[in-house]
Amino acid sequence: MDLSATLAQPLQAAIQPWQNFYLLTGTAAATLIGLMFIAVTFGASLVDNVNDEGARAFIDPTYSHFFQVLVTACVLLIPSLAASVLGWLVVVGSVVRIGGVFWVYKHFRRAHRLHGDIEASDWAMAVVLPMLAFLLLLASGIGLLEGRSLALDALAVVTLVVLAIGVRSAWELLVWMVIEAAGRRQRGAGDR
Repeated sequence: MDLSATLAQPLQAAIQPWQNFYLLTGTAAATLIGLMFIAVTFGASLVDNVNDEGARAFIDPTYSHFFQVLVTACVLLIPSLAASVLGWLVVVGSVVRIGGVFWVYKHFRRAHRLHGDIEASDWAMAVVLPMLAFLLLLASGIGLLEGRSLALDALAVVTLVVLAIGVRSAWELLVWMVIEAAGRRQRGAGDR
């Protein structure tokens, strides 16, 4: 079977088998965005001038990952979407996301310079893995523009990877909040 055969049909016929996948991942992303708002609201008192750089370096990309999954799911459910439009949206989105990785890298460097507590796994999950995912996203967009059906598989892989990175980053953020809150309570008890 020719790789481009699937996308030679209308795009909706090609992505029909993916609808449940994108409904599920989009719903998960929307739910996680809501939970992030709640977590950040409860943890807002933990962020101060000392740790705001590190907190922002974790919060912004995590939200962006969930938002990307949500937007991807919504776009792929548009009934009249043309493959070329989807391809260009994915290409432009991947370029924006690659630029975002450089922003995260800059903030991680600054936070690490100030506190020295960003671990190698944090660097891998915040910089290296997202960069690889967004390069695959770029390849997927180019593949969509060229009419390759494999591009839809690549887009699904990126969607899952970005969702997983977001979940892991949200977990790290919540663990930090718990540790920071406990440390402040301990320091407060020691002051008495």
